[in-house]
Amino acid sequence: MDQFLPPVKDMIFALEEIVGKGNLKSNPHFEEFDSDFLETIYESASEIASEIIAPTNKNGDEQGVSLSGNKVTVPDGYAEAYNAYVEGGWPTLSCNPNYGGQGMPTTISMPINEMVMGANFSWAHLVLLTNSAIRAIDAHANKELKDLYLEKLVTGHYSGTMNLTEPQAGSDLSVLNTVAEPNGDSFKISGQKIFITWGEHELSENIIHLVLARLPDAPEGVKGISLFLVPKFHVNKDGTLGERNDVKAISLEHKLGIHGCATCVMSFEDATGYLVGNPNEGLACMFTMMNDARIGVACESVAIAERAYQQALSYAKERVQGTVHSESKRVTIIHHPDVRRMLLTMRSQIEVMRALVYVATAEMDLSDLSETDKKLSHKIKADLLTPITKGWCSEICQEITSLGIQIHGGMGYVEETGAAQHYRDSRITTIYEGTTAIQANDLIGRKFIKDKGQGLLALISEIKNSVDDFDLIDDDLETASQELHNQIERTENIITFILSEEKHREYLSGAVSFYFLMMLGTLIGGWLAVRSIEISLKALQSDSIDSDFYEAKLISSKFFVLSILPKVNFYADSIEKGADLVMEMKEELF
Repeated sequence: MDQFLPPVKDMIFALEEIVGKGNLKSNPHFEEFDSDFLETIYESASEIASEIIAPTNKNGDEQGVSLSGNKVTVPDGYAEAYNAYVEGGWPTLSCNPNYGGQGMPTTISMPINEMVMGANFSWAHLVLLTNSAIRAIDAHANKELKDLYLEKLVTGHYSGTMNLTEPQAGSDLSVLNTVAEPNGDSFKISGQKIFITWGEHELSENIIHLVLARLPDAPEGVKGISLFLVPKFHVNKDGTLGERNDVKAISLEHKLGIHGCATCVMSFEDATGYLVGNPNEGLACMFTMMNDARIGVACESVAIAERAYQQALSYAKERVQGTVHSESKRVTIIHHPDVRRMLLTMRSQIEVMRALVYVATAEMDLSDLSETDKKLSHKIKADLLTPITKGWCSEICQEITSLGIQIHGGMGYVEETGAAQHYRDSRITTIYEGTTAIQANDLIGRKFIKDKGQGLLALISEIKNSVDDFDLIDDDLETASQELHNQIERTENIITFILSEEKHREYLSGAVSFYFLMMLGTLIGGWLAVRSIEISLKALQSDSIDSDFYEAKLISSKFFVLSILPKVNFYADSIEKGADLVMEMKEELF
């Protein structure tokens, strides 16, 4: 299905009603973004996403990309879509106004990112990775590099990449081999990088590669890594393009999904590069880009899940199959209770995932934009929510895209319907920008055990207090609130268990980290769902003109609380009872 319509109303709900109820509205950086503004800009973005970008999705998957010499050929329609996106000024939204950006908080631009990702996931990687590169350069590069490269990146004339992985160095960057030799005011970069998204193409005038490499005197391990800016074409001081640099794509990865995205093996042969940040502090610089990208991947997960849901829903309303109960009339499959179950499972989780992504993004924004005395608390929450949001959303996305195929039945298993593409495309989200295991280990080790759970307990206390403040205007809300209270108590018990046991159980944290992340993602999702129930009930009692929207929101949120939130107990049981068994079986017995 090439048709895709961004869910603008739910995006605005998540921003206005969920995120906007807290500190966001009181922050002066968000004052100008009222409902009318959001509706106007999102409807405009929806048009380009649905009418220009989305039609390139299917042929992008079917045609794929190809490499001949130094040239990557992209699918039909990609160049036209990219030019339209750039000419519309969409890349500039959340970028620094000093370099041609519009200075919007990322929270405001994130729904537009979601639209673009849902329209064509492969194509969207190009513009969204560029955004992450811009953040790293803006935060860490010297003024000369910023003045020479940033405006072109911000306006979409240049694109950006992230070059971390090498054949022998995946998640373990301590063993990377790419070297950087001093050469006057620049460096000669030599090495090979793999899995480089949009490492070569001709959609933009230039490609700016951010490359991790080692200086000759660098210490071993991750403390000896530096970050370098390596342009595809040299840029003269007047901003004109010079000769091509000694960097090229030598092959394309043949992937399970995202066929319309050029994922390259890149070769650097004495390529000219420029130091970004301080020597041997490249990993810290790159994390500016990676943290942004991790929330971006969570948003990708929402986008792909939404597209899979829209396609499954459309099919369920059209496919005639069987009868219901004692009626003899054949019906469309949406009349079958189990299909309804699958659709509600998809929808309820997507809506919660979207709200979580926006909440996490807002905390990142507020950690930068708040007054000094509030920065730290927002940073702690942002640091906690980043691995939870990336890990949980990407894992749930796998379930949702799988359900999309299941609703199609046999037709979902064949490529012609397009349902399989979403399943294939989504699989990368749990892997890149840090696997789910990396997110889980980061959460339980660096973000939880390291501070003895203080940050997490503060977040859970905030959740508990907000639930206590609910106006229990309806039996449904009271039931939902009680279920959430039960799961909060269960989570608090698990927190106590891990903190008391991890010191004398060597493998505990590693064995339970995945369950811990999924438990917290589900719990926070439940909190957001209960908030949605309260908001929807109040809207319906006030005779809102959007009664259909709030009625649907009420049902989907109740479904999440009553059918999905109880999974907290499953994850908690797995943590308490199954941890020791993980390492009990000897290697030779596997």
